[in-house]
Amino acid sequence: MARLFSKDYHEKSASWYFNHAVIGLDKGDLQHWKSIDETGRFHMHFVPTPEKREFFCAQLDLVYDPQSEKVVSHHCSECGEDDKCRHYLSILRYAYHHLATDIFDLPAVETCTGTALRGGEKWQDLLKQARLELEGIYDPETDKIRFYHGSYNPLDIPLLLRFKAGNLPPEASKLSAGEYALQFDALGDAELALFEFLQQKKAAYSSKNYFFSLYKKDFPAALNLMRNLEGRLFVKETGEPLRFGSHPYQLNLRIEPAGRNNYVVLPVLVEEISAVYPGYPCWIFFRNEARYSSIPLSNSALEQIFSHDLILSAKDLVYWRTIVHRELREKGIYLDFDTSIELPQIVGGEPRVRLAVSAKGDSILLEGSLVYEEGGETHSGEDLAIPLSVLRFKSPLIRSAYVYGGGEQEAWFYLPPQVFSKVERLAKRLPEADLSRLEQYSQLAFPREGSLQTLRKNLFELADSDWDIQIAPELRGEFVQKVTLQVEVKAQRSDEIDWFSYSFSYRHQDLRFSHEELSRFFRSREEFLHTEDGRLLYIVNPDVYRETELLLQRSEKIADSVYRARMIHLPYYQRYMQENPAFRMLGDEWMELLSRDLQRGHLEHTPPLPLYLQTVLRGYQKSGFAWLKMLQHYRMGGILADEMGLGKTIQALSVILMSQSELPSLVVCPKTLLYNWAAEIDKFHTNIPYQIVEGDKLTRLELLRNPNVRLFIISYTVVLNDIAALREMRFEWVVLDEAQNIKNVGAKRTGAIKKIACENRLALTGTPVENNLTELWSIFDFLMPGYLGSLKRFKSDFMEDEESGASRLQRAVAPFMLRRVKKEVLLELPDKQEQISWCKMHPVQEKLYLQIIDMVEKKLLNQPAGTNLNYVHVLTALTKLRQVCNHPHLANPDILPELEASAKLEQLVELVRASIDSGHKILVFSQFVQMLKIIRMVFDAMDLRYAYLDGRSKNRLEEVRRFEDDPELKLFLISLKTGGTGLNLTSADTVILFDPWWNPMTENQAIDRTHRIGQTRKVQVFRLITKGTVEERIMSLQQSKLQLFDSVVSEGSKLLSTLNKEEIKALFSY
Repeated sequence: MARLFSKDYHEKSASWYFNHAVIGLDKGDLQHWKSIDETGRFHMHFVPTPEKREFFCAQLDLVYDPQSEKVVSHHCSECGEDDKCRHYLSILRYAYHHLATDIFDLPAVETCTGTALRGGEKWQDLLKQARLELEGIYDPETDKIRFYHGSYNPLDIPLLLRFKAGNLPPEASKLSAGEYALQFDALGDAELALFEFLQQKKAAYSSKNYFFSLYKKDFPAALNLMRNLEGRLFVKETGEPLRFGSHPYQLNLRIEPAGRNNYVVLPVLVEEISAVYPGYPCWIFFRNEARYSSIPLSNSALEQIFSHDLILSAKDLVYWRTIVHRELREKGIYLDFDTSIELPQIVGGEPRVRLAVSAKGDSILLEGSLVYEEGGETHSGEDLAIPLSVLRFKSPLIRSAYVYGGGEQEAWFYLPPQVFSKVERLAKRLPEADLSRLEQYSQLAFPREGSLQTLRKNLFELADSDWDIQIAPELRGEFVQKVTLQVEVKAQRSDEIDWFSYSFSYRHQDLRFSHEELSRFFRSREEFLHTEDGRLLYIVNPDVYRETELLLQRSEKIADSVYRARMIHLPYYQRYMQENPAFRMLGDEWMELLSRDLQRGHLEHTPPLPLYLQTVLRGYQKSGFAWLKMLQHYRMGGILADEMGLGKTIQALSVILMSQSELPSLVVCPKTLLYNWAAEIDKFHTNIPYQIVEGDKLTRLELLRNPNVRLFIISYTVVLNDIAALREMRFEWVVLDEAQNIKNVGAKRTGAIKKIACENRLALTGTPVENNLTELWSIFDFLMPGYLGSLKRFKSDFMEDEESGASRLQRAVAPFMLRRVKKEVLLELPDKQEQISWCKMHPVQEKLYLQIIDMVEKKLLNQPAGTNLNYVHVLTALTKLRQVCNHPHLANPDILPELEASAKLEQLVELVRASIDSGHKILVFSQFVQMLKIIRMVFDAMDLRYAYLDGRSKNRLEEVRRFEDDPELKLFLISLKTGGTGLNLTSADTVILFDPWWNPMTENQAIDRTHRIGQTRKVQVFRLITKGTVEERIMSLQQSKLQLFDSVVSEGSKLLSTLNKEEIKALFSY
């Protein structure tokens, strides 16, 4: 037993102040009680007896730590937390003399306050009712707005702000620092920011009525802070909540005549406004809703606009029509001029700086001008030039003379800021000049001797697309002129229907070059090209010549500088020239029309759809139909590569329905989708007589001979067996659904399908590239044989150089591939959320996993150098490892298929239980049918109802309908390969991928069974991955395949690299 607070007493009692400050207290003069918190610290509370209340504070609280045997904190009802508080010092003395530590051996009330909740429960609960009431927003007679915060009491907002700023005097402190910190934490960041702003900018504060007064000029800045406080803010006069518009207000302006020579700027409003607060942004009130507009005008101008007092002169109109109009347009604000207003001629745009270099005696003259292309509406198609010397007036608008049609005229010219900075940089590079000719001729004169080398060097460095350097004939040998080659291609349709011919030439300003001339120059490896008239030329963009060489490789030369190419290559030429401004293509009327149609993706007049389809198809699906009709018109094939769930089937059916041909059409699809096509025809009432070709061979052949069928639907598994009969027929359309089925170039089925005769060909696939770019070549070899060349040339052109090859391939296939993704076209479709749910193997799994790895290392990976890996055995071993990750029973049947033997299965059960309890419907995918069998056994034992589907299921559509129509049926177990395509399961909103597959596109197809049209909820996707195993390696490999897919279908990217031996070894690490 020891004296209480002895360490603190000995520290404090040694001072002179202590002995003079303490209050004499006898035993029993103070009452106390204690409690112990969750950290083991004692909270002690001291109060004086009634006889001592006159001499002592009402209460003093302290916290004592028995571990350190010291007082951690204290708070006096009079002095706060001041270390020199005489009441605190007196208690140290009182406890030392009259109390002992054995009081802590007695039972104490246990407390648990907790610190996790921001601000604590007390203040959180109080602030639920807190609100700020604003008064004076709509009152034009007052220049202030009041912010009432009385409902925040007992929070003392001004005192709290002083505490935060660190300037709260001890005598003003009513609470402990910890209590102030709790109050401070309870307030949100937005609330604190607003209160701090009000404290700093206040015009006055009323402690009686609890309000800040703020001048209205500061109110816009306050509104910017208030936007995140909706729900806390109310209009005091009406009691209505103050709301904020989520989008900018579409404020437009109009200029109208106001008298004979003046004009007024007016706001264009469709609603009556209640108040306006100019600022940036400007705030406009419509009753209790505040809307903002980022209008880049001064506060005074805005005030005048809304009071209809902003009057403009005729010269002001020029400023508003050019500079103000430009800035407003960038903010999406429209500035309208009354049709009766006659504006002077204004020339805008960004001018080129032209420097003309000439010789005069012993001087070199540099004449500058600003050249405006296509000089406005008055002189459309004509370039207008004004002297460069106008820049010395430092004004963005200048009225200047210019020469046009042999006479001199005047106009207003806009001088953008970048022109001033550009010319300033030029001036710093030039040598000392004679300025005597500047005013009259806009010329600078330089002495030839001493200035020539400097001018030659600086003008060469300047000469790029932003500068127009013109060298006079007498100086052509003295200065090197930079040349940016332009290629002009003139094309026309050939007499042969599948060909077009073209000629081309290179040019730069007044210069013309032939391909042969440039060929000789580049072969010579000289730095400068010497022309016959003595010019020295430096070609800035030699890559244009090399690209032209590549284009010529697709063509046949038929005469000097005249070539011909196949019509199907024309879109490649056109897209390339569209992306490369150095190329310009001119064609005859038919080719110009083709070019326009390919660029806009439809014919000028697309045949109208039947009325019932017009009401059913979405806008992007109608665009897809128009795109298909355009390709059909020009006898070209294409890939409809829309993301899964966007309705590729109905778009294809629409174009088949609209065919005028008497020939039937053919759809080839996976066996699992045969009846999906039939269901789509029935669902959308397309009235296409169709026939599913199945059964034994004699039955199928009989079905194919039916003359009343317009659409035959056949599976990939059957088409090879019936190819003889199919080759005797001719079809209007051959449509390959899930066209990646012909990705194997050497497969007999692929070759057979490509031999089917038809007028038009279409491929449907959301994943035209899964593993290798040759898969895309195979699809195009079906659509337009020869378009991407032979397979050998395809690999050479597009696969050897990864970056440039991917870019050129994307350019080649883009006109014939239409891809839309859900986020782009279905704004109402909720997004999907994906997360990985990691698992750790059960000891039984881990032991078996390591045994397989040991076997692989001994028998497969530790082969002598130069021995090729047996990839069949490698794949078998990887499959075994993946099975162990699922359940060890799959790899070793001696292990019982029990729940406890698989950590992943246990995790699945937890996820399913939690999802069902939350009211979700769930799809569970696995690629192993035996794993689904184990899952079924577990779910049966748990009395969980489920639908089920694998490759052997006969009642596919019945199971789908049962799951979709029964709200109590929460689970659907599906094999990945069977359920990855052709199903619509939008009643589910949770997807669990039990095991990963090498190809991420296969998994995405499974997810898209529910994340598709008709889904109204967010889709949650769980991927069950066993940590540190081959499953985690698969996840990283999947990213590589996504990059391969994006490199061609979406944007340019690096291509997939093949796995080397070390990478394969990494798959077997653990």
